[in-house]
Amino acid sequence: MPTQIRLFYVSNVFRYSQSYVEREREFWQAGVELVGSNTSETDGEILCLLVSSLRKIGLKQIRLDIGHASLLRNLLNATRLPEEKRNILRTLLANRAQAPLEAFMDKNNFSSKLREAFLQLSSFRSLEQVSSTSFISPELRKANNQLRKLSDLRDVLADYKIEKIVYFDFSLTRKIDYYTGLVFEASVPNIGLPLGGGGRYDNFIEKFGKLKLPATGFALEIEKCLKALTVQGFKVPEKTRTKVLVSSKSRNIGIKTVTLLRDAGVTALLNVKKNEKNKLVKSAKLAEIDYIIFADSSLTKPVTVYDTHSKSYKKEPIRTFLQNIGD
Repeated sequence: MPTQIRLFYVSNVFRYSQSYVEREREFWQAGVELVGSNTSETDGEILCLLVSSLRKIGLKQIRLDIGHASLLRNLLNATRLPEEKRNILRTLLANRAQAPLEAFMDKNNFSSKLREAFLQLSSFRSLEQVSSTSFISPELRKANNQLRKLSDLRDVLADYKIEKIVYFDFSLTRKIDYYTGLVFEASVPNIGLPLGGGGRYDNFIEKFGKLKLPATGFALEIEKCLKALTVQGFKVPEKTRTKVLVSSKSRNIGIKTVTLLRDAGVTALLNVKKNEKNKLVKSAKLAEIDYIIFADSSLTKPVTVYDTHSKSYKKEPIRTFLQNIGD
């Protein structure tokens, strides 16, 4: 089995809940899942794929709102409030109503440290603000760990050059409660609802068996994307079939390589683990990848390209490779 499993689907789905009374309960959804890795690089790749997918179909002014499921959950647990009052607190956080939030915390005897944490995090709008924050109180130790993970993610998003469209929302939650880490939603102006979203669910797969595997993914509602395209007046571009796996010991070089490939219309995946070549080739074949590019130095120098079909290696500039597969 590959060390990482990447899956996608396009299917009609059904939802039965009160929120769908005014809308159709059956709709089409496109989604991806990345199973087998719980690193910040993996979260960054998923977020970048979400953004690039929306851009590829022609959408502009894309915005990502992100939160952390366990960060919010742990701080809510620290309040020791009953569920009814926790729901009130969630609503106050979502409404970003500072005065009512302060009044609620005073009425329910929040400790000064917990009060400060809720006020700070609810006021933040960027990962840069999150990265500059830590809490001294022992009861907030877990929160510090989660803040560090968000800080690491900010560095990865900066490498992908999408950090400026990412906004932090401490109150953000998903309707399904199996998320354990990063959660996010994607939107564009003048639609009114998110086009889709997702997050990390590291404890979910083991519920179906003994295998414990970390995983993350997202789903987009196709009808909403079509509505957004109609509003913005864009056309859907053609798909590409070539699949390339980029392997690099340098995250920065790896990200630059996959970005260059994706901008050229190539389906590109990134591997920054120090896997042996034989294992990497075997995993690539199982995933039906056409080429593996080994890029460990500047992109101004030739890269090593492995053709999984002819089982041959060759060195060539990255732009020559793009020209050859485009012919």
